[in-house]
Amino acid sequence: MQLLAEECAAVMASRGVATAVAPALRLAAGVQDAVGLGAVARAANLAGRIHLVPAGRPPPGAEVVVLDDVLTTGTTATEVVRVLTKAGLSVAVVLTLTSVQAFRWVR
Repeated sequence: MQLLAEECAAVMASRGVATAVAPALRLAAGVQDAVGLGAVARAANLAGRIHLVPAGRPPPGAEVVVLDDVLTTGTTATEVVRVLTKAGLSVAVVLTLTSVQAFRWVR
């Protein structure tokens, strides 16, 4: 994901949009591979296990774009947004490469 994020940032920068990649999150020990887990089990698997990395924190006032590989139940995206907003960061959008089903997000 880091390489993909860097490529996306380079494309945006080439179009005049100031961007930077901030590897701001890490998974704690004990997180299982989520393949085959249902929504409730996925939520329990990630609960409290996504942490902000201070050295990767975006600068104050930056809008954050979260990049994820696949949207299955929305659990990872939900937990990531929760962690980032709790830390005072503004999440503009969550982008995923693919989804296992069609989702309609409403704010």
